[in-house]
Amino acid sequence: MTGKETYSRAIEFRKPDYVPVDIVVDLDWLQEKDPGKRERIAELQAGFPDDLLRWLNAARNAVEPVTEDRITRWTDEWQTGWVDDGYGAKTESYPLNEGYEAFTDSLIPDAHHPGRFSGIDEILKDRKQRYVQAAVWFTLFERLWMLRGFENLLLDPYVDERSFCSLRDRIVEYNLAIIDEWLKRGADGIFFSDDWGSQKGLLIHPDVWRKFYKPSYQRMFDRVRSGGAHVWMHMCGNVVAILPDLIDIGLNVLNPVQPQAMDVQLLSREFGGRLCFYGGIDVQGLLIHGSPQQVKRQVRRLVELFGRFDGGYIGGTSHSIMPETPLDNIIAMYEAFLEYQQAAPTVK
Repeated sequence: MTGKETYSRAIEFRKPDYVPVDIVVDLDWLQEKDPGKRERIAELQAGFPDDLLRWLNAARNAVEPVTEDRITRWTDEWQTGWVDDGYGAKTESYPLNEGYEAFTDSLIPDAHHPGRFSGIDEILKDRKQRYVQAAVWFTLFERLWMLRGFENLLLDPYVDERSFCSLRDRIVEYNLAIIDEWLKRGADGIFFSDDWGSQKGLLIHPDVWRKFYKPSYQRMFDRVRSGGAHVWMHMCGNVVAILPDLIDIGLNVLNPVQPQAMDVQLLSREFGGRLCFYGGIDVQGLLIHGSPQQVKRQVRRLVELFGRFDGGYIGGTSHSIMPETPLDNIIAMYEAFLEYQQAAPTVK
């Protein structure tokens, strides 16, 4: 069974031969921390099939990264300023922070820029039989607040609904054009990303989300589904309140499934068989503070909870693995997931 078929069957609940697994680990960081264990993890990674071409991204920068005194700064093509101090990238300037007066046509990037997909097209020549997952990163909510600033964006639907809706719709039109480009290139799934949840619940009232955002997601999801591809979405935090809405408008895969924010038993009971879950191994608590045996038990539990619907689970973590994570626990996670790879192709 090819990678494309395995992922498709897992997403569509059609009995894949094995549980697809996608764990992202920074091997360079592991090299610095413990070269011996890094080598062991690299060996374990080699036991998993190379079945996913992940996170293809056609975003561009207006100002390329420049590093001074270990601080890296750059400006993306939407004119949002970024900084990375070695502990992750953060936004630091917002082109519409002072108001919508600065909103002109030139702010919206050209989705059909001649060089946008040139590197991507080269990568796709070597897609082989892998499942191709293409990104529309910082899809809507995040793009809006990266333009306006977070507090401004939360107030906009109440104090300047017309300008808010105009900007929102322009972003959606841009995204639709990017989706069309991905579909034209044969993407199997489109990966959206908007962090809608805190640890406790949705960042805004669900009814506000349904009024101002749900129709926009439906337009984008419809475009993906009509093109024969799957809809993936990354949403951190507790988003249970809007999961029925997202399923209703066509969401196929939810990532990253954070067990400290959402009850995995509830997710399986209420949404299993209708939504494929991707992730779930707790990076906040279990991987840092648990034992290797506890990590292995959690892997098996998630496979049983989410994968019991003739598919419906893609193995992975609940987010990026923290620097303080014991390497023995990372190894235990890989070893446990490897138990579900017996029917997988063995050649990387």
